[in-house]
Amino acid sequence: MASTEDNTWRNDIFIQLQHRNCTQTEYFQDLITSHNKLFENADTLRNENLQLSLQNEKLRAETSTSTGVGSGQVDSRLSEKIQFLEQKLLVQQEELTELHRRKGENAQQIIDLNVKLQEKDKLLGVKEGSLLENIACVTSLRAEIRMYESSIKELQNLNQTIRDEHQALQLAFASLEDKLRKIQEENRQLLDRLIHYKTKDAEKMNEENDNFLKKKHAKVQKELEDACKDMKSVNMEDVQEGCGPLFTSALPSKVTIKFDAHEGEVNAVKWGPDQHLVATGGADRKVQLWDISKGGYKSRGTLVGSNAAVMSVDFDASGTLLLGVSNDYASRVWSVADQRLRITLFFIDIPTIVMTITD
Repeated sequence: MASTEDNTWRNDIFIQLQHRNCTQTEYFQDLITSHNKLFENADTLRNENLQLSLQNEKLRAETSTSTGVGSGQVDSRLSEKIQFLEQKLLVQQEELTELHRRKGENAQQIIDLNVKLQEKDKLLGVKEGSLLENIACVTSLRAEIRMYESSIKELQNLNQTIRDEHQALQLAFASLEDKLRKIQEENRQLLDRLIHYKTKDAEKMNEENDNFLKKKHAKVQKELEDACKDMKSVNMEDVQEGCGPLFTSALPSKVTIKFDAHEGEVNAVKWGPDQHLVATGGADRKVQLWDISKGGYKSRGTLVGSNAAVMSVDFDASGTLLLGVSNDYASRVWSVADQRLRITLFFIDIPTIVMTITD
């Protein structure tokens, strides 16, 4: 396992070195090839120059050793050959000088290119650093994009769920509306029947009240007739002598009982049929019952249920029920015995009366 890892990092280093050599020698390949050719040409010319020098020296040695009169033609050929070789040597020296000059120029170009290469390496390092930062930023942004895409999918699923629930609620709401309409229709029918029955009950009660009033009126008439008959037995002489009338009335001269009936103004007072029970209505939205007897007073209870000040109260003929009228456009009927609210009448407009019966 360790040998495999060593081979791996060695191969990585070798690949990186090859990549560096390829990238760094690519720009100087032509220059290096030209420089190598110049070196080869210089070496060739240097060898030729050396050979020519040797030949020149050899010819000079042969010239110095040659003697005799008949050697003129040989000297002329040798001198021509020497001149030719000297000219060739000069040409090669000039070529060598040119090659040295070009070599210096190439060396300077190499130095300049090395400086540029270092600058490029620095710039490449900066770019690589920026590239790494950008890669890290891109990686982070891609992670955020994946997170947002996941969040969007969750929101879409949630939105779809909410839409399904909304559709279900709309269906349920439509069903409830249908039920409500049916119940309202049933309620209206029941209310119509109730109003019809209450109208009959009211007519019957009014008829009974009329009969009771007729009987009471007949009874009062009879009592008045009896009183008139009794008045005939009065001594007429006493009347003629000016003794004064038989019946006199007296105004109250002092307060017998004084007490606070309500927490505020008292708007209504009514005596009961038994002449001992008094009902009072006040601005505190209550009806108070008081027992007035033997020069004192005692609370018999409080009737509640009104939403505004009570303006008027009245008992029925038997004293078992009490009617109260308040400023909330309603009339209420209480039972005196158990002090419970029995009926509430709301006067919405002239032809409409809504009745509420409390058990």
